[in-house]
Amino acid sequence: MTPAGRGIFFSCGEVSGDGYAAAVLDALRRRGFAGSLFGMGGPLAAGAGAEIVSDSRALHLMGVTDVLSAIPRLLRLKKNLVDLILSRRPGAVLLIDSPDFHLPLAASLRGSGWRGPIVYAAPPTVWAWRPWRVKNLRRDMDLCLPLFQFEHEYLLRAGVNSAWKGHPLVDEFSAPLPEEADPKRIALLPGSRRSEVFRLLPPLVECASLLKDRGYRPVFSIAPGMPEDLRNRLRNVLMGHETWEGPGRDLLASSAAAAGASGTVAVEAMMLGRFMAVLYRGGFLSWLAWKTLVKTPRISIPNLLAGEELYPELIQGRATGRNAFSALLGFLEDERAAEHIRVGLLSARRAMGLPGAVDFWAERLEALLSGQTAFPEKGAEA
Repeated sequence: MTPAGRGIFFSCGEVSGDGYAAAVLDALRRRGFAGSLFGMGGPLAAGAGAEIVSDSRALHLMGVTDVLSAIPRLLRLKKNLVDLILSRRPGAVLLIDSPDFHLPLAASLRGSGWRGPIVYAAPPTVWAWRPWRVKNLRRDMDLCLPLFQFEHEYLLRAGVNSAWKGHPLVDEFSAPLPEEADPKRIALLPGSRRSEVFRLLPPLVECASLLKDRGYRPVFSIAPGMPEDLRNRLRNVLMGHETWEGPGRDLLASSAAAAGASGTVAVEAMMLGRFMAVLYRGGFLSWLAWKTLVKTPRISIPNLLAGEELYPELIQGRATGRNAFSALLGFLEDERAAEHIRVGLLSARRAMGLPGAVDFWAERLEALLSGQTAFPEKGAEA
């Protein structure tokens, strides 16, 4: 049996990672890949026809505190996946996001004698914090497929095999920017991870009340990827508030502005040309680690791409409803400031690269499966 015939094992953790997994699996099938596709994923990867051996929602954690409490369970999960890979011997392993789980998984695989290719899509943000993890990437990964050009360039300088064409969202947002459907609608997005949701919900509820008093129409997103028990809790907590249970990007597209969790949703807001106030609240240990280890002055990707704080970053004690409300009004009711932000968002969007990122990922995976070199040489740009 050839390596390609043995298929691909994949593993993702975040809701966004599940989307990337589904997209690359679809791309592989379109390109004629006939091997098995199995691994840890969510409903989107399952919908793409993958065999789900473990539910990716097991990794829906946020910060140091959540990870510490889940260590015994995560260690068992890691061992089970390593054993599965060694027994089924796929042609390649594809890891997506969730570095606190996937870096140890790759190290355990290598330590157990696995010599097959390992590819890391959406690798850890070693450019921002915990830069020593770049050693793991050099040692254990055959190829990294980062989301942003500045990440790609950082990895190359660090001697990591890396290839980049663009961000997958470029294809998803290729249509012209939508016009504002409702200038009074404001999207409030508490995230999809349990601890994140309940840390951000109080300030967002406060913000919603202030927005209503000002004549705006706040709408809370209940993310489709949430576990059903969490969705039910949110429905109960948000009784009396307008809610949205479809894709968050559709709510963003129909809203004048947004406030909510930092992460992929902020990039989606940027791609739609929507202003967003970004909130982050973590546990004490997570915050202490962030303050100690983070090496970048900004946490939101649109701000990094723009080189300035287009999206106000309300972190820890500053993540209050009143601060979010004030940030939103600064955009909604100051046309001069709003125009500056819109121009900056267009510039940041152009930094997302070219279309075809997912097909590019699939092409590189196929090259590794067939034994070809997927990059010219270690540490040289592909």
